[in-house]
Amino acid sequence: MSSPLQNKIFKALFVALKPLAKVMLQTGIGYREFADVAKAAFIYEATESYGLRGRATNISRVAVMTGIARKEVKKVRDNSLDDLLSNSISESPASVVLSRWHNDERFCDLKNGPYKLNFDQGHNSFSDLVSSYAGDIPPGAMRTELKRIGAVRETEDRKIQVLKRYFVPSDLDDKLLIGLEDVVGADLNTLAFNCAPGRSNGARFHRVVSIDSVPEDALQVVQAEAKKRLSELANEFDDFLVGHAASDESQFSGQVGIGLFYYERHEK
Repeated sequence: MSSPLQNKIFKALFVALKPLAKVMLQTGIGYREFADVAKAAFIYEATESYGLRGRATNISRVAVMTGIARKEVKKVRDNSLDDLLSNSISESPASVVLSRWHNDERFCDLKNGPYKLNFDQGHNSFSDLVSSYAGDIPPGAMRTELKRIGAVRETEDRKIQVLKRYFVPSDLDDKLLIGLEDVVGADLNTLAFNCAPGRSNGARFHRVVSIDSVPEDALQVVQAEAKKRLSELANEFDDFLVGHAASDESQFSGQVGIGLFYYERHEK
């Protein structure tokens, strides 16, 4: 049973995760893959930050802290992070369907590539492919989703042609990676530091200014002014940081940064 404080945290976490879920769905990453990455993050953090006398936290304590079975904890810890993320993450049903379309001889020629499939007629149709590899997901829903991200198209003879081997939208670019690592990750790092129990040193600067209502016709003015001022301030801090870059072995073995951003949260 959760405490009143935890319930408040759950609600705040839901608000924080909604836009992240939106980004994940836009990039073809479903809940199962996200949950596997989250599991690895919990295990790594519990292992590295809560050990005694400078040693890594033992498997049993990690299991108690995270609620993850000892067997799963050991599996994650026995793999390098790169191997774990590239080989051990569960694939979404759509990813599995696309992969099997390219390597199951019922649905492809291993030399010449995937067949164009009838939706639900004849032998080895698209519906057969989906029922074989996507559990109880309706073939129509799978077709709609694969069309949304440009992974399939319907041909003139009403067959379904696969265009991609992986469930990744074609317009994915580095802005997402930079945003997750350098903005979201950095912001949460500061939040975690400021909320750490027993912290004796001063808090890091972490502030957002907001207002609950702005006239619709004033939004563009606010956006433009925010972009102008934040760009100027970002350039000033960029020059400031460059001026303090270390040139010898005394440098701090990490990264120092300053984040500035404008946001809008549209209620639904």
